[in-house]
Amino acid sequence: MSYATYSQRARALFIDSIWWTVIVLFIPLGPSTDDILANPEAFTSTIVFWLLVGQCIPILITGVMWATWGTSPGKRAVRIRIVDADSGRSMTVKQAALRTVGYLLTFGTLGAGFLWIIFNQKRQALHDRMANTVVIDERLMQHHSTSAV
Repeated sequence: MSYATYSQRARALFIDSIWWTVIVLFIPLGPSTDDILANPEAFTSTIVFWLLVGQCIPILITGVMWATWGTSPGKRAVRIRIVDADSGRSMTVKQAALRTVGYLLTFGTLGAGFLWIIFNQKRQALHDRMANTVVIDERLMQHHSTSAV
């Protein structure tokens, strides 16, 4: 298998973060500014709670995309895809769910879970290891399959 590079995965994450930001900024996920100002003693807890929710919702939506399509908009744009590490076939719904939980942990460690990509032969991040998945470069896979014919 031709594994996606750290750079490809970073570009895909950047693209995904754009639509995550749109969700967090433009879809009202919490109390209005007026509500927060009316209850200043709850300001800190309200902000922390909605920051957590604002981060979790996009990750959960991403998990649904993984389960449905095996990719996300960012990965699709960069032409990389998530597959089972052993068979190279599409990941299962269970793997997508495990990967989503792992993604929450990866982000919960301030992205440290992504560093595993550098030291892992299959370029797996923490969430890939948890779900037994790998991210492959579709362009190289298509090139190999056409050159083998």
